Amino acid sequence: MLKAAEYEAVFAHRCAVRTAYFQVMAKPNELGQARLGMVVSKRLFPHAVDRNRARRRIREAFRQLASGLPALDLVVRPHAVGAKNAPRLEQVQDLRNALELAVRKCSPAC
Repeated sequence: MLKAAEYEAVFAHRCAVRTAYFQVMAKPNELGQARLGMVVSKRLFPHAVDRNRARRRIREAFRQLASGLPALDLVVRPHAVGAKNAPRLEQVQDLRNALELAVRKCSPAC
């Protein structure tokens, strides 16, 4: 997702899931595939290298699950300070759990 209006539509839909390190907001789309958006705040990650690392990890977790995801617009936001210091595998597993919960809760089939 690239446009601010697309992000606003997901925020306005108000379907969200929160885990230990991430918040995932979702909205069904008409495109037939899942799309990813990220909000990585400078307040949580003051250094650009840390924000970029968080984005890379989020994108990689999304790529691994993308083929099995329904047509949803997903916005992922790290929300805990511990997300920066947590072990990488724990972060990835938490993000996968968050994405799966969001699909169950916000999917149009449910």
